[in-house]
Amino acid sequence: MLTDYRINGQSLSGDGFRLLAGTTHYSSISPRIESVTVNGRNGVLIPDGPLCFDPPEITLKAISFGADCDLLMHRFYRLCRAAKTLTRTETDTETGWDRTMSTSAILTSCQPNGEEKPWSDHRCATAVFQLPDVYWQGEQWQETTLAATGGLLLAGGVSKASDKGYWTRWQGLPNASPSELFDTIPEGWLSNAPITTLLLRFGMATAVTVTDPVSGTNLLWGGSRSTSLPYLFVDVLNRKAWTSSNAAAWSGGTDVTSGLDWTGEPLQVWPSAEAGDYRLTIKQSGSTDTVACRYRQSWE
Repeated sequence: MLTDYRINGQSLSGDGFRLLAGTTHYSSISPRIESVTVNGRNGVLIPDGPLCFDPPEITLKAISFGADCDLLMHRFYRLCRAAKTLTRTETDTETGWDRTMSTSAILTSCQPNGEEKPWSDHRCATAVFQLPDVYWQGEQWQETTLAATGGLLLAGGVSKASDKGYWTRWQGLPNASPSELFDTIPEGWLSNAPITTLLLRFGMATAVTVTDPVSGTNLLWGGSRSTSLPYLFVDVLNRKAWTSSNAAAWSGGTDVTSGLDWTGEPLQVWPSAEAGDYRLTIKQSGSTDTVACRYRQSWE
């Protein structure tokens, strides 16, 4: 697997400069555990619901060499100071497939390694970034249409080819992005972390319950509806809801957020431990329409 990083979209690797992932090509997992002690009872009590995680860190080591080594290292320092996003492109050297993902980033330190000599043409520094969003997200929105009762949002992988010898899929939104052919897809290649960017579009439902069977979390909406606004949208991440007469109003309409609720913890969409599949269970009142789901893929 070849990996290339960019800071704020700016490429770092090139003539006279190399960037290496440090200790954290796979970032650490740091669960946030809020336990409670009870008098007369051994151990601690852990709240119901899935764990949440603190932001991990990634370490990048920069090396510049040649006549422009100082110029290139100063450029790296400038990019580190201004860093808002990190982008990672991974290329599978066996299949030639590649995938690009981004995440928000904050510089926590950038230090020279102290090994270079002023008169040499070699510079080296190590930068550490905190990743506030925890996971890396795909750069293109995906769209899946589920039955009124839910179903498979995204397969963890594809183990065998079709009878024709291949499958097809859109790289992004249907009819608005390139399509690609494939025979099999390794588990986790399309996504392997909780999906945090889910948007849902319903028809004229007056009450909906969306449940993730892996995490056991859910999101509910209920309320009166105007027939002139036949589409209900739910933003899972920001816990907002709105109605609209436009089926493409993914960014907002008439606010109906007051109808949102949940039991236990708000909806989190996790891949299954067995196969990496993402599934949703949906209950609706007042409608049997299919449910459109938009999201960005998510990786560790």
